[in-house]
Amino acid sequence: MSFKKMLARLGIGSARVDTRLEHDTVRAGGDLRGAVHIQGGHTPQRIDRIDLHLMAQYLQRDNDRRSALNTVVRTWRIANPFTLEPQEVKELPFSLRMPAHTPLTERGSPVWLKTALDIDNALNPEDSDRIHVLPHPSLQTVLDAVLHLGLQWKNAYCEAGPPLGRDEPFVQELEFHSGPAWQGPPRTLALLPFPTEDGLELILDIDRGPRGLTSLLEGTALEGGRRQRLVLSPADLSRGVISVSEALATHLR
Repeated sequence: MSFKKMLARLGIGSARVDTRLEHDTVRAGGDLRGAVHIQGGHTPQRIDRIDLHLMAQYLQRDNDRRSALNTVVRTWRIANPFTLEPQEVKELPFSLRMPAHTPLTERGSPVWLKTALDIDNALNPEDSDRIHVLPHPSLQTVLDAVLHLGLQWKNAYCEAGPPLGRDEPFVQELEFHSGPAWQGPPRTLALLPFPTEDGLELILDIDRGPRGLTSLLEGTALEGGRRQRLVLSPADLSRGVISVSEALATHLR
C-alpha cells in the first residue's frame, strides 16, 4: 500500500464534503434544495454511497436528570457507488421533501442536515448544516388560531415519548399560556401536533401539572389536568384561522 493511500485511510488527504443549501429555512412538508460538493483527495477512492440524514435532538428524562439525544428523522440516498479520482470535484444537486412532522425549530430543539460519505476502507467524512424549520401549513393555521385566542407561545421542545404510529422516538410539545388578550380564567396549554394524510390530530392538555409526556400520551387519568383530542380535517383547516380558533375555544373554556 502506498503512503498516500495509508494516509487517506486515516482521513489525511482523503475526500472532503461540503453541503451548500439554497436556503437554510424550510417549511415542514416543503422542499429543501441544495448541492453536495465533493473534493477528491490524493488518491482514487471508492465512494460506496452518499446519504443525507435529517437529524433532530430530543430530551430524555430519567427522574430528575435530562439528557439530549440525537436521532434520524429521515434519510435520503443521493448517490450510489462510484470512484472519486484524485482532486476530482463533483457536485450533486438535491431536492428533499421534508416530512410533515419535521419538528419546528422556533423556540425549540435543533434540527440539521447531516451529509455522510461511505468510503471503502477509510474514515468517512461528514458535514452538518443547521436548518430553521417553519411549521407545516396545517400546524401554522393552528398556531395562528391559538394566538388569536390570546394565548402566548412560551416554549417548544422535543421529548422522548410514544410517536403514535411514526418511527421517531420522540414527540414535539408546544407550550402556551394566557396573555393580556385572553378572555377567560388563566390557562396553560400543552399542545402535541400529529400531522396525518387526512389533516392534523392534536392532543391538548389544559392546566397540566408537573408530569411527563408518557402519562399524557397513554391516556392516564390525571388530577388537575384536562386532556382532549381534536382532529382537524383538511376542510376544517381550509376554513381558516377564525374557524379553527372557535373549535379550539370549545376545549379551552
